[in-house]
Amino acid sequence: MTRQFKKTKMIALASMLVFGFGSVVKAAPSKSANLQAERQQLFNKMMQQPDNLEIGFSYAALSVRVGDLEGAVSTLERMLIFSPGLPRLQLELGILYYRLGNFDTARSYFNDAMSGTGTPSEIISKAQEYLVLVEKKLKRFVWSTNRFVGLRWQSNANSAPGKSTILSQGNPYTLTGKSVKKSDFSFVTNGNAHMEYDLHNQGDKIELDYVDFGTLHFNQTRYDALVSELTIGPSFNLGRFEIDKAFAGVYGIVNGALLDGKTYFGTLGVGTRLVARPQDDLELVVKAEYRQQWFNNTARRRNATDRNGDEFRGVGDVKYMFSPSFAGLIGGRVSRADRKVSYYDYWEYGGRVRFDWALSPFEMTSQLPWVLTASAGYLHRDYDTPDPVVSLTKTQNDNEYWAGGILKVPLSKSWAFMPKVEYRQVNSNNPVRDYNAFTATIGVQFSR
Repeated sequence: MTRQFKKTKMIALASMLVFGFGSVVKAAPSKSANLQAERQQLFNKMMQQPDNLEIGFSYAALSVRVGDLEGAVSTLERMLIFSPGLPRLQLELGILYYRLGNFDTARSYFNDAMSGTGTPSEIISKAQEYLVLVEKKLKRFVWSTNRFVGLRWQSNANSAPGKSTILSQGNPYTLTGKSVKKSDFSFVTNGNAHMEYDLHNQGDKIELDYVDFGTLHFNQTRYDALVSELTIGPSFNLGRFEIDKAFAGVYGIVNGALLDGKTYFGTLGVGTRLVARPQDDLELVVKAEYRQQWFNNTARRRNATDRNGDEFRGVGDVKYMFSPSFAGLIGGRVSRADRKVSYYDYWEYGGRVRFDWALSPFEMTSQLPWVLTASAGYLHRDYDTPDPVVSLTKTQNDNEYWAGGILKVPLSKSWAFMPKVEYRQVNSNNPVRDYNAFTATIGVQFSR
């Protein structure tokens, strides 16, 4: 199989992933016929009793469930004729206009809901929460960021086999002390930032994302690392093509890494992204990316440039809110790496799942709930040709599994205490790559 054919195959897979996603968005299941029938019955009752607020609210709620936000708006506005100045109506209208993207009108209704005499405190509180969101939406430039800093213990800080004697090409080989499993403590930090600039053109915007990860070991200093990545590009609102709540974007990619205090690699690339929310509780994300990587030889890594080459990636995630306090994610990925030296060429594919629970174990945590996250994943990696140092006949293949958990305990709106645990295992026919590791981390996160 030639390199060109492999690249063409990878591009075709990524394209199928993207266009297949579009089909999923268009083919999202229609609303239940039972809901539509119930809605029609309520409509008939509402026409007979136009001043009956409970029937009106029920009809508006069903309209929201079937995706007819405009129908819900017209119903509630008609109800205001019979009950002018009713805070509950004004609040619900503000929320609907917010969801429709009409933030000026939403702000007006929220202010009206708060200004009435005798408005219940819970309605004032909810209106104030939405007003904060409205002001953010009305800003042309918005951003958010978070940073985690903590202390980590790893049972296998150098990702090495646990035994000092391995078989290489059928012969026993004794590893040096640095190549055998070592535990260690380290300081770790990771963070991200997201920025949007509204182009005031039918919802189009410029998006910038930044992520990084750094670690500083107590003993295994050769594995001290800093990795960062920046992506930036336009995102286009597909509403102009009658595809609601969907954006398509293109972006440039720049990233790099330091290892043991020296430059390890740099990357330039491009990507395309499709994000859609066919339902309020469902989000679909698909990405296709191309990256060109350049590695740097050092005294400890003399042949790092053998890994120079390009990489194609296809990634897809589905997020679903089962309830206001429980959410899940399932994702998949496929990638292809073509390197300078053929035994570093590989195909990789796998998936992951994640679940998030919002908890309120104490009365005082109801406003700032704890969040428990559980995740697990799998990756399979197949290399093209044998590495002659390991085997003259067998190509390397790896199976990687991991599972972990995070508990986020808010200390304030900006700060949280976060313990983390993870177990990772790699099963490989390359004995140097066969290992397992347990990691425990405690730290704090700042979000804004």
